[in-house]
Amino acid sequence: MSSESQMRERRRSERVLIRVPIQVRGVAPDGSELKEEAEAVVVSRFGALLRTNKPLKKGSGLTVTNTFSREAEEFRVVWVSEKQPDGRWDVGVEAVHPREDFWGIRFPPATVKA
Repeated sequence: MSSESQMRERRRSERVLIRVPIQVRGVAPDGSELKEEAEAVVVSRFGALLRTNKPLKKGSGLTVTNTFSREAEEFRVVWVSEKQPDGRWDVGVEAVHPREDFWGIRFPPATVKA
């Protein structure tokens, strides 16, 4: 089994490619407060991959507001990429209290493992 297949097996839910405009409030690596417009580019029931203009501090708490619904949710930063060629960062986040309806989409049904 390839490493990509193994990673898919370990995931708790399917990921969906989507672009959702968001507002992010969190902590920068230098400890300063960060507040900016960003976007979610991949979402799941339990987390998301965000694209931000500034890096966030791994392990820190984060408030994400879905610009469409104006609802806010708490996340934790679990991964931060190196600066990308377009000058932005990819940031992996995990929902503190996952809500299936936060992103405004219906996720594929969970698959049953044999």
